[in-house]
Amino acid sequence: MPKTMLVLRALTGELRGQEFAVQGNAYWILGRSRSCTLRLLGDGTVSRHHCLIEIDSKGVWVQDLGSLNGTHVNGFKISSADPQAGSDATMPQASRQGLSDGDELRICNNVFAVCLTEIPSCQQVKRDAKKSHEFHLSQSV
Repeated sequence: MPKTMLVLRALTGELRGQEFAVQGNAYWILGRSRSCTLRLLGDGTVSRHHCLIEIDSKGVWVQDLGSLNGTHVNGFKISSADPQAGSDATMPQASRQGLSDGDELRICNNVFAVCLTEIPSCQQVKRDAKKSHEFHLSQSV
């Protein structure tokens, strides 16, 4: 089964021009905190733990972590836990939003282009190479 590689290409903000890549099953937390996988320091409107990006066998997902200013995909705010709810209220589970190749992810003043590619497993590459070799042999006969 092929693995998915995610590349976030920073289009605006302090990270503009930089690319951040991860492949296989993984998760990133984006925000201002030192504990975040991808730190967005140049924008004070970003929450400490702003959003979560997950890669699993079913796709790539983003989930807002209850940030005050929200997380946007292609201009639409994705749902999140309600930060205005009182501390006694049960916080609803934030829903995950699927990400696709070509999507635009905005976290406050930071805009990223989402680039997704499938990386074949080593076993698939070997099978494809063997089939290609067999094809070339049968063509030359």
